[in-house]
Amino acid sequence: MSLNDITLGRYVYGESVLHRLDPRTKLAGMLVMMTALFAGGGWTAPLLAGVYIFAACRLAGLRLVYFLKSLVPFRWLILVTLILNILFVGGHTLVEAPLPYGGVTAEGLSLGVLYSARIALLILMSSLVTLTTQPVVLVTGVEKLLGPTRKFGLKPHEIALAMVITIRFVPVFIEEAVKIRKSFAARGLKPGGGPAARIRSVSMLLLPLFVSAVRRAEELAVAMECRLYRSTSVRTRYNDTHMAFIDWTALAITLIFAVGMTLL
Repeated sequence: MSLNDITLGRYVYGESVLHRLDPRTKLAGMLVMMTALFAGGGWTAPLLAGVYIFAACRLAGLRLVYFLKSLVPFRWLILVTLILNILFVGGHTLVEAPLPYGGVTAEGLSLGVLYSARIALLILMSSLVTLTTQPVVLVTGVEKLLGPTRKFGLKPHEIALAMVITIRFVPVFIEEAVKIRKSFAARGLKPGGGPAARIRSVSMLLLPLFVSAVRRAEELAVAMECRLYRSTSVRTRYNDTHMAFIDWTALAITLIFAVGMTLL
């Protein structure tokens, strides 16, 4: 897997309807669709969710190949989910093999594919939000959604800021890792073909990446301190977000899909 295949946390500029939606609309829609995906039984929910996601991808003007790259870092999770269900779910045997239930069962294969599809769709939903929402705008959306929790002593702004800083720095560290790997290659340090050589290559990459992370964290802290940033202060926004007619329309369409995924 190339480090450039990781698209989580990256924002793709666009002027589509999806880009212009309020961040609360996208976050709430994602949560509703995720809930409906697991509440619905059978293949109806994943199929409707797939139609919804790919229609939103086309509406946002994203290249399908680039959009599907968000699944690459999680391919082992999807594969392990499939394998575990095949190994440990009993039922009608399709192929005899030395497995706990005597072979590959129809129920195990069906559940494995179903759960793997659900995980893939969850990843695509999350990626769709980050690809079409600027990190600063995402902070505003999370903070406004968590606004009512102030009554319970929580601090929505700090929670939102921590979440978005984490997401924002994923592509930054990916670019840093690419530069470090290229600098190793320029000096003739190339990983061999065996597993041990690849593990050594990763360990060599982690130390300078960790140093870079600490340095960037310190620079961010200094920058915030120089700008007199205080999370307890009353903060205003240069460009505030507001729910418009298109946002309520998008939520209505999302709810229709969610109800269909749950009941059908």
